[in-house]
Amino acid sequence: MRLGYDESGVPLIATPHPFTHDAIVVGAGPAGASLALRLARAGRHVALLDGASFPRGKVCGEGVLPLGVAALAELEVLEAVAPRGQAFGGVRYWLPDGTSAAGSFPDGLRGLGISRAILDAALVAAAERARGVDLRLGAWVQDLERDARGVTVRIGGEALRAPLVVGADGGRSRVRRAAGLEARAPRRERFGVGVHVDHPPRTDALPRVEVLLAPGAELYLTPLGPTTTGVAVLLERAALLRLQGRLDDGVRDLLRAAGGPAVALAERPFLAKARALGPLGLGARAAHTERVALVGDAAGALDPISGEGIALGLCSARLLAEELDGCFRRGDFSTEALAGWTRRRQALLRAPKALTATLLYLARRPRRARRAIQALAKRPERFDRLLGVAAGATPVGAGVVGDGLRLALGF
Repeated sequence: MRLGYDESGVPLIATPHPFTHDAIVVGAGPAGASLALRLARAGRHVALLDGASFPRGKVCGEGVLPLGVAALAELEVLEAVAPRGQAFGGVRYWLPDGTSAAGSFPDGLRGLGISRAILDAALVAAAERARGVDLRLGAWVQDLERDARGVTVRIGGEALRAPLVVGADGGRSRVRRAAGLEARAPRRERFGVGVHVDHPPRTDALPRVEVLLAPGAELYLTPLGPTTTGVAVLLERAALLRLQGRLDDGVRDLLRAAGGPAVALAERPFLAKARALGPLGLGARAAHTERVALVGDAAGALDPISGEGIALGLCSARLLAEELDGCFRRGDFSTEALAGWTRRRQALLRAPKALTATLLYLARRPRRARRAIQALAKRPERFDRLLGVAAGATPVGAGVVGDGLRLALGF
C-alpha cells in the first residue's frame, strides 16, 4: 500500500500495516482541498472526502482578501480562477444616509471576488490531478473511530484508516463533534443570506467590496465579475424569521433600506433564488486532540462580519501542513504533538478576532457606528492601516491598536 513517494516520484511500498492512507481529510472546501494539495506535494498519500458533488454553490461573502490570493497563487490555482472573478482594491463602509468611508489595500495588493462554485471546483480539480490525493466526492462519513494506533473512517461499505484525521468539514463539523471538541453555541445566533445579482457592466476599473450597515443587518456587495455582484446579508435569528417564506423579497427590502449602491441592486434580476445558512460562528474548544486536527470553520469560525473566512481557511491550511510535516517525521500524532497547531492558529487569528469584535460592537450600536464611519471618512489613512492588517501587509503595532480603539470609540 502506498505511503508517499521518494524524491524521484516513485511510490514507496511498505510492508502490510493497518493504514490505507497517511492522512484522511474530511471536507473539500478551500481549507480541506488546499491542505490535501499541500500534504500530497510533501509526498503524503491523502484521502480527501466530501459528501457533496462539485461545483456547488454556498452562501458566502465570496471575497478573498490578499493573503488568500497569495495562497491561491502558491497552490497554482489563481491563474485558473482569476479570469472568472473580479479583483478589488479595498473596502468601503456605508450608512443608510449615504455617509461612507473608503479604504485601500497597501502596496498594490488586491483581493479577489470569486463565486464559491468556481473557487471550490478549481481547488477540487487541482486536488484530483495531484499525485497522492485519493479524492472521494459524494462520500458521506458514516462513522469515525479512534484507537491508540490510528483513526478509522467508514464511507459506504469501505473502511479507510490513517494515523490522523483532519476535520475540514465546515461550521457543523461531524469530525469536531465525534472528537468531542464542540464548543458552546454563541449566545446571539447569526445567520447569512446570499444571492447573486445581474447588472449592467461595471465602469470602475478597480471596484471595492461595499459594506452597508442597514437597520438590523449588514450587507456585503462583492464584485464577482463585470456584470455580477454577490450580495451577502448577515443578521440575527429574529430578523431572519421575519424573512421566512419571502427571502428574495426580503433581500430586496434590505437592499432598499441600506441605501448607497445597494438601492440599484434591489431592482436588478437575481441569478438564482436567495438562500440562507446558519447559525454562523460555531466554535471548537481546541483545534486538535489525539490523532485529530481541525482546520477552517471546523476549527471554529469567526463571525463573517470581517470577511476574512476564505483567506483564513487557505492560510491556516498552509500552517497546518507545516505543523504536520514535523508530526509525520516523528511519527507522533498525540495531543501533545499537535498542540503546536492550535498555538499557531491562535496567533494567526489574533488580529482578525480583534477586528471582528470591533465591527460587531459597532454593528450593534448604530450611533457609535455612525461616528466611527464619519471619523474614518475624515482620516482614510487609518482605514488603510486597518485594511493593511487584514491584508497581512501591516504588523499589529501600537499605532494599529490605537486605530482600532479610535474606530470603536468613534474618534
